[in-house]
Amino acid sequence: MTDEALDAQRFRELFELAYDALFLATAEGRCSDANPAACRLLGYTREELIGRSVTELLDLDALPSSAAPTPLRSMGGPASERRLRRRDGGFVQVERGASPLATGGILAFARDIGERRAAMDRLRASEQMFAGIVTISADAIIAIDEAQHITMFNEGAEAIFGYRRDEILGAPLDRLLPERSRLVHRQHVATFAASDAASRRMGTRTSLIRAVRKDGAEFPADASISRLEIGGTRQLVVALRDISEQQRLEDEQRLLAELGRILIDAGPDYARLLTSIAEIIARDLADWCSIDVVEDGQVVRLRVIHADPSRAEACRGLERREVHRRRNLVTHVLETRQPLLVSDVTPEYLASLAEDPAHLELLRGMGPTSFIVVPLVARGQVLGTLAYGSSRPSRRFSARDLPLADRLASRIAMAVDNARLHQAMVRAVHARDEVLAIVAHDLRSPLHTITLLADAMRLVPGSPHEGPAARIHGAAIRMNALIQDLLDVARLEAGQALSVTCDAVPVEPVLAEAVERLRLASSRAEKQLTIDGPPAAAAIWGDRDRILQIFDNLIGNAIRFARAAITVRAAVEGAEVHLTVEDDGPGIAPADVPHVFDRYWQKPQPGHRGNGLGLWIVQAIVRAHGGRIWVDSTPGQGTAVHVALPCPPSPAPRARRTRKPRTPT
Repeated sequence: MTDEALDAQRFRELFELAYDALFLATAEGRCSDANPAACRLLGYTREELIGRSVTELLDLDALPSSAAPTPLRSMGGPASERRLRRRDGGFVQVERGASPLATGGILAFARDIGERRAAMDRLRASEQMFAGIVTISADAIIAIDEAQHITMFNEGAEAIFGYRRDEILGAPLDRLLPERSRLVHRQHVATFAASDAASRRMGTRTSLIRAVRKDGAEFPADASISRLEIGGTRQLVVALRDISEQQRLEDEQRLLAELGRILIDAGPDYARLLTSIAEIIARDLADWCSIDVVEDGQVVRLRVIHADPSRAEACRGLERREVHRRRNLVTHVLETRQPLLVSDVTPEYLASLAEDPAHLELLRGMGPTSFIVVPLVARGQVLGTLAYGSSRPSRRFSARDLPLADRLASRIAMAVDNARLHQAMVRAVHARDEVLAIVAHDLRSPLHTITLLADAMRLVPGSPHEGPAARIHGAAIRMNALIQDLLDVARLEAGQALSVTCDAVPVEPVLAEAVERLRLASSRAEKQLTIDGPPAAAAIWGDRDRILQIFDNLIGNAIRFARAAITVRAAVEGAEVHLTVEDDGPGIAPADVPHVFDRYWQKPQPGHRGNGLGLWIVQAIVRAHGGRIWVDSTPGQGTAVHVALPCPPSPAPRARRTRKPRTPT
């Protein structure tokens, strides 16, 4: 085969196998051949393309009028973009070019660029969308190069950090970080850039990123870093969010929760309580805290605490100074009952607060840069003030901090008020107990004399005073029982249990004595008092005097409310003796039955007054015996109070035993 034939064969193979569409055309511009790629591109068969004018395949409407092609111009010239007409009438965008052949014809090629153009359009749209997201994002999006210099700084970053884009582009990332952490962060970023990870979070849940604004203020941030490869250049992109507000709210909730736990466990010593609160505030919310209270009309500085131990001397000095009545922010807040916010403490302002040079030195020793003072108000009374503030220029209090200050003041004031009420109650109870002790001692002595004289009068045979003496004796015993009730109330309210000395107590004689003691009272009230006695051998394992005290209260109540009759019953049921005092009075409403054993509860009824302590004491005595007590009542038909006390153990013990009772509820 000749060289010319071999070249022709190779040309033909290339022509047929080419990926691009290839056309052969005559000098007049008619297609003389087309490869398979050309047929696929335009949808023609080879036979349909041969002989067609090239201009039939061009989209002439897309050409300028001055560029109407001649056959040669249509096929010749450098590569350019055109639209070719497909057999189905549609168009395809191509990059095309042509060159003349030595044989006089033209070889033209066409490459489909529709897919490429669509991809480029998608890329441009994606870039526009990315640029839009980056631009409008409230988060800071910052790109850095391999040297950790800033190459992109969006509007969110400008708003967060306070820098303009032209101020920061090209600057090292270190500028946005605290100086103490720059080296560590630079190493972490370099380690990430050399790793295979595509992205990771910066910092941890317990160790947040700290960033620095243009004005030097630090703030907590949540940040992540990603790696991008663009044109063979590695770019690192940091997405950062300012979480100052989120952190502030979390810190506030944590602080309030901790204070809540302290206030719940708070005792009556409110000075100690307020010291603990001041320490927490100085530790978690501010740099220093000061609490003043009003005691007996005077303002007393209770505590001044600073988180910096080197300022302890200034704190002690301020605690020792009396609060000035005329030139003091505390008295101003107490009088106005309004919070005071000073966001920026200047040297001139600090000097205006000082009473004298020594006071000014103490104030300077605290180093205040910003503070809040709020009144402590509870039940309409101003109890003192809470003040706390910052000693750092980077920490400034603002109006958004006032709601938390108000919530803190409200809780602290409530705790102080409760503590003072508790102290007042303790003093009142102590005074009452002293009075009760004196009254009980002074009354029992003459009552003892009255009882002896009444007994002596009753023992004189045929004496006309026997009846009155019996009445005097009964009244004296009743008064003594009332004194015992008062002493029992004092013991119970002091948290002391009623002691009982248990022995086998026969029911029949103690029941008869209890009824006889109140027989006179029932006769005077024109109420019939009867006994439905127990078996002769029935006995209670208990304290005889306390059992009589139970009957004194229960029968006394029944006499007050019965219409005509009171019945006292006793029966042995298993290992218990059931005692019942029943009356035919108006009864108790079902809603009131659960409250009959409450302290100071009284059934509202005209003409009947009491102290509401009788059944409460009876319940305490019954529980001290390990017994049970309950009430059955039907409105309009009467009330029955039931008491179940234990029988003596079998066999009966030889020695008496004292029961350690439970404290009644």
